Amino acid sequence: MEKKQATVNNVFGKNIYQGSVESFEKLNKDIIPHIENFVKEKPGRVAATTDVRGNTQYTNLEEAKDNLHTDEKYKKIFNEIRKHIKIFMQIRGYDKDKFDAHIVKAWATYTGRDQHIASHKHTGSHFSLIYYVRAEEMGGVKFEEELAAQTGLFVPPTNEYITDWNQFNYASYLLEAKSGNIIIFPSILLHYTETNTKNVARISLSADVLLTMKKGIKTEHCIPHPEGWLTI
Repeated sequence: MEKKQATVNNVFGKNIYQGSVESFEKLNKDIIPHIENFVKEKPGRVAATTDVRGNTQYTNLEEAKDNLHTDEKYKKIFNEIRKHIKIFMQIRGYDKDKFDAHIVKAWATYTGRDQHIASHKHTGSHFSLIYYVRAEEMGGVKFEEELAAQTGLFVPPTNEYITDWNQFNYASYLLEAKSGNIIIFPSILLHYTETNTKNVARISLSADVLLTMKKGIKTEHCIPHPEGWLTI
């Protein structure tokens, strides 16, 4: 199989990374039964995400599950995900001798037919990622400009005012979902998923990544290493 190259797109002045995990077919085949063992499709139009306490009534869980990155059954896939995080950090130009990247939480999403994940952003991390376990023709992820945060004079980028959409005026950016693909993006970007129109559920893993300084590195602007934290 030809190795796919990673790409980085600039969206609203932010970098979005796309890559493909090697040997993803076998990895996905191994973890799908584990995911479907504890998360099921929930009623309604919104997908089940295991990190939300309210969704666990539709699963075999007693509480929210957001620690898949520490589960031995997912060790192989997160080893691959870690490789892509390192590539992304290298592309961004971060000093590898000063920064550590921590996956602080990771969860599963399960999107049945006619379901989607509503627009949101992640507020507790620098970067977030999506890894597609099963996603062929089941709707992609769309990033959107946060127009509500804009102030001053501007023309809203809507069909009412724009007749020729191009790279200078777009307000949303769609990335197709493909099994084995990984997307890494700034957590502050608003995003949502398209509706799954297939009879098979779309499954993905999501995770949040926090950057800290390495042990012993002092800093004025960035987060010190957790080793020096005092929990109250």
